[in-house]
Amino acid sequence: MHLTAATFAGPSRPAASSRHRAHRSRRAAKPSSTIVRAVAAESLTRVAPEQEWPDGNRLAFVKPEGITRQTAPPGACPVVVCPGFGNNSADYVAPFGDPNNSLAASLKARGWDVTVVQMERKDWAKILGGLLSLGFWTQKSTSDPAYTWYIERLDAAVHCALASNPGATQVDLVCHSAGGWLARAYLGGALNEVDWDSAARRLKGNAKTGTDVPTPHPTPHPCVRRIVTLGSPHLAPPPGANDATRGVLRWVNERWPGAFYEPDGVRYHCVTGRTVRGVDGPDGKDTLPGYACGSYVQVCGEGGGIEGDAVVPNEFAVLEGASSNLVIDGCFHSMSRVGTYDEPAKDVWYGSEDVVDLWLKYLA
Repeated sequence: MHLTAATFAGPSRPAASSRHRAHRSRRAAKPSSTIVRAVAAESLTRVAPEQEWPDGNRLAFVKPEGITRQTAPPGACPVVVCPGFGNNSADYVAPFGDPNNSLAASLKARGWDVTVVQMERKDWAKILGGLLSLGFWTQKSTSDPAYTWYIERLDAAVHCALASNPGATQVDLVCHSAGGWLARAYLGGALNEVDWDSAARRLKGNAKTGTDVPTPHPTPHPCVRRIVTLGSPHLAPPPGANDATRGVLRWVNERWPGAFYEPDGVRYHCVTGRTVRGVDGPDGKDTLPGYACGSYVQVCGEGGGIEGDAVVPNEFAVLEGASSNLVIDGCFHSMSRVGTYDEPAKDVWYGSEDVVDLWLKYLA
């Protein structure tokens, strides 16, 4: 995701408190080198010392010394890649027609079996199905109907990965952007709560009855061992801010807050790039910090002085109670150039060859 941060929003939690909002306002007025965090500072992990912000409000990626190439251990769980909003499967398998320079290729070269959730860019238009629900207009939506199609495809990819790996009983989910919070909904049983024979589904011709209805699964989903999220907007926008998910993300956080299933053995690992500090007003016009500012506003309600990966603010890309919340200076949100889907980025993103080893350790 990148072009429209508005379409995947990210959240608020204690961020809704007046004390937190006041703190963020001070940051917006006077940029700071300190991340406003949704989790305690001591729970953040770094692979290198935090960089100071230069005048251009953009940090460069410097690969830390001593980082070793990760390899899949014997019997490693197969990996299922969950695409971000607006992305398609090819973005992770052969971006811009290059199968050798992809997230999937990097993981396979290190010994992991990889399955990418199947989708085309046009599939994201299916979220407009939410227009027929009352929740869309009251901003109290659940994942159904707008995102059920995505979660069904994620479920299909999980079973495909297991079928391709005899003996495997679980998968690890590597989730880019919106794929992170959608995977959390899948883990918690969002498909169990769908009314498959609702009047709206009958009207649209996609109702299911009898043996066509997916079999409910225990929660957390027994087929998922770990979730790694890459630049995922995990929190819902604060009150008064635009919520492009129309309440879906807030519902996910109310149902399964933070790393909800950590006590049950599921490990959550969140990765966020600290790369661009937003600049609002005339100074940000037609600049990368200005673009980032606009994206951050769509996710958290504010943009000036906010730090993130140029699309998702750092404070909204981490989870309370996660096994790790990793911050990588200089890492961008997407494999595409900021503001596009069809132009390759010149800078590193979470799936770049130089970056994957920083977080693949969580799957080893």
